[in-house]
Amino acid sequence: MFEYVFRCKECQHTKKGQSPVKLLPGSPAKLNCVQQRPEKCIFVVTQEAGIPPAPPTNEFMPPLSPPTGFQHVTKSAGGSNPLFAQPSADDNKAQNDIFQQTGTVGFLVVHDENAAAQTHPLRIGPNVVGRKSSLPTADILIETNDVMMSRRHAVIEVTRDKFGQFQYLIAEAGSRNGTFVMGAKDPMRKIKLEPEDLIYLEDNDTIQMGRTKVVLQTTKAASNARDAARNVQGTDYSQTIIW
Repeated sequence: MFEYVFRCKECQHTKKGQSPVKLLPGSPAKLNCVQQRPEKCIFVVTQEAGIPPAPPTNEFMPPLSPPTGFQHVTKSAGGSNPLFAQPSADDNKAQNDIFQQTGTVGFLVVHDENAAAQTHPLRIGPNVVGRKSSLPTADILIETNDVMMSRRHAVIEVTRDKFGQFQYLIAEAGSRNGTFVMGAKDPMRKIKLEPEDLIYLEDNDTIQMGRTKVVLQTTKAASNARDAARNVQGTDYSQTIIW
């Protein structure tokens, strides 16, 4: 078992807990809060127990080491391996300029036959994605009538690799009805996330949460929300996976 320090994002209460697999910083956890308001408490990993947190810095975030216990840490839905993709200097500079000016590192564009068009910014670190409800329990709230989408459905983690470029990973957040990733480079390649999976995402990958589909646009492809939405609007809807 791995020991962690967890902090509630709502009341800032901290407590220790355990997990059978190694967790990313920012990963959600189901713990009882000291205030006894579980519907309001959003616990996330802050650090491993016994290890002091890293001091704040404006430098590049260090590369994320693949946690043990995850099955797909070096795979993507497109079949390539982003760990070995050498970025261009121009790509890095453009992405870093956008990040410094806006704090944005990408966008999730809702592209679904049964949901209104929406574009949500991604921030560095963990981004919990879920269905919008009267009790907000996620960082990115998708407006949809899809009851198969959980209020805390998936976590998209944005960090930097050893070249300083942003990398995008997705993991389950304990959803009831599953998360699928369909690769933009190979639409026939579909991955269903298991609880222990951590999948690399690439530009234009489609993520299906419940029955609702969203498309990833990194800041390589779009510098702002309007461009991200425009890039996606003209494309065909991915086929909804029914299970």
